[in-house]
Amino acid sequence: MAGGFLPLIAIVWGGLALRADYRRLVSDLEAIDRVIEAPEGTYESSEAQSAAMYAIRQPAFNFGRLTYTYEWAQRLVWEQAMNDLRGPAWLAVAGLALATVAGAWSIWV
Repeated sequence: MAGGFLPLIAIVWGGLALRADYRRLVSDLEAIDRVIEAPEGTYESSEAQSAAMYAIRQPAFNFGRLTYTYEWAQRLVWEQAMNDLRGPAWLAVAGLALATVAGAWSIWV
């Protein structure tokens, strides 16, 4: 019975963790966009603006003008993965549930 529930728990746990990371990433990138699009004079210098962005999220890599390229690519990949894998993940959950019930039922039959 645990053989069916452990993979089920792993799928749910992985899905919830992915969604939480994705939401945090989207929130941080939207906050960084607000800093970038702030009206002229909001920040004393470009260093202050960069410090405000780094306070929200440290970039994984720093490519000069393309500082948050890695994070934007990660956001797009996760968004695509969540959209593409939602159906197969639910099918896997249903298959695990049915296999667990069938395995437990076969003990009594």
